Amino acid sequence: MSNLSSPSVSIITPTYNHETFIGPCIESVLNQTYSNWEQLIIDDGATDRTAQVIGGYSDPRIRYFFQTNQGIEALAHTYNRALSEARGELIAILEGDDLWPADKLSTMVPGFLDKGTILAYGIPREINTLGELSRRLPRQVRKRLTLPQSILANDPVGSAASFLLRRDGHEMIAPSTVIIRRSALDSIGGFQYVPNLCTTDFPTFVRLSLLGRFLFIPKVMGYRRRHINSGVFCHLNQMAGTVPDLVQQMLRELGRELSEEQRRRIEKSWQLSCYDEEFTRGRMCLLNRRWGSARRHFEHALSFTQMRIALAALAGWAFSWLHGDLEGLFKLAGRAELHRPE
Repeated sequence: MSNLSSPSVSIITPTYNHETFIGPCIESVLNQTYSNWEQLIIDDGATDRTAQVIGGYSDPRIRYFFQTNQGIEALAHTYNRALSEARGELIAILEGDDLWPADKLSTMVPGFLDKGTILAYGIPREINTLGELSRRLPRQVRKRLTLPQSILANDPVGSAASFLLRRDGHEMIAPSTVIIRRSALDSIGGFQYVPNLCTTDFPTFVRLSLLGRFLFIPKVMGYRRRHINSGVFCHLNQMAGTVPDLVQQMLRELGRELSEEQRRRIEKSWQLSCYDEEFTRGRMCLLNRRWGSARRHFEHALSFTQMRIALAALAGWAFSWLHGDLEGLFKLAGRAELHRPE
């Protein structure tokens, strides 16, 4: 596909206090082998040197917007501000602490020649604060590769919805790997805002699953940076209660489109989610040297019958007494480790 006659891509990059990460993020866009793009960077009132780092890049395709801090709770509004400025036929997501492989756009954009495709996505890989690549794909991503093609491709339309609504499926589509057809996004009113939900991707992707087919590319199409100051970790408690409530709302809206068996599996998956969350809270407490709190979270997670979580919780419980953390074990397992806050 010639870049001159190919669809234009608007890349939405929200950023906040990412002075360490925003440079590599921009460079991963500049290194794309596909050139018909623009990058819209929305600076959510950064108080560090984020603006100065961005100002060091002179490519006219990079467009910078500053706004007073809205916070991660208003992330959907920040995305939609960028969407209102976007000129492209396709919309891609690349948050300010994430990266792309150089062939991401050239690999994914041709899939939109099929007018029935409204969203394309691929495999995410984890990197740590130093930019080091994890050796192994997360368990959830490996599971994703075994899903039926009907779910991966959302074909027939709506096939992915029931899996996206499950606890083990709501991260099926990693934002750093996504490209969306602009007309489909406009038809649902843009990125979806849910009060108290510190993300917009999950409800947006569920809505889109009811509109058209997806294209899954089984290659690494985005690098997700894992660090202790990311929204996922900083707002874990707030999101833990909001997402299950949102799922229930969506189940009511979908009506007869889901079978009773699908509904049962979705509801059961969220009943078990508290154990994963307790483990993650314990992990964060270890990093913050809150040994007693870590121990209590791991003790709650230990009551889960699934061996994987129970063993990990037992290790965390032991490390809480030793005043250590689990990050070395994560690294040994091939996962991106977190670093203690400075």
